[in-house]
Amino acid sequence: MGEGRIEFKIELQDEAGQLALVSREFANHGINIETMCAIDTSVVIVTDQTAEARMALNALGIGFSTTQLLSQSMPDKPGALAEFSERLGEAGVSITSIYVLSRIQGATELAFSVDDMDKARAVLNMHESVPP
Repeated sequence: MGEGRIEFKIELQDEAGQLALVSREFANHGINIETMCAIDTSVVIVTDQTAEARMALNALGIGFSTTQLLSQSMPDKPGALAEFSERLGEAGVSITSIYVLSRIQGATELAFSVDDMDKARAVLNMHESVPP
């Protein structure tokens, strides 16, 4: 059983072509980047191809840290994110990262990390997936 969707945090060198280098290596390993965020030289890449991403980053000699993510779908309307984050906050769960994966047919799919996975799953009525 895989780890599911993972957030890879990497720090790139401050020079032209670094993102191209990483994205080409991911492509060479057949890795689909579901979403990403880059600010200056800090890059976070989200994928569910964990083993392949580890191999790609190791092949480049780039250090990284990982965080497991949860997913949640919610209505694509004003206030949905507020209600979602309030439910977690009222339970004492801190959201440590959050990404919009898609917005389709009136729904928004999020990937997010928290400081207490078990409590977040309980508050959001989520159950760990069981492989077929």
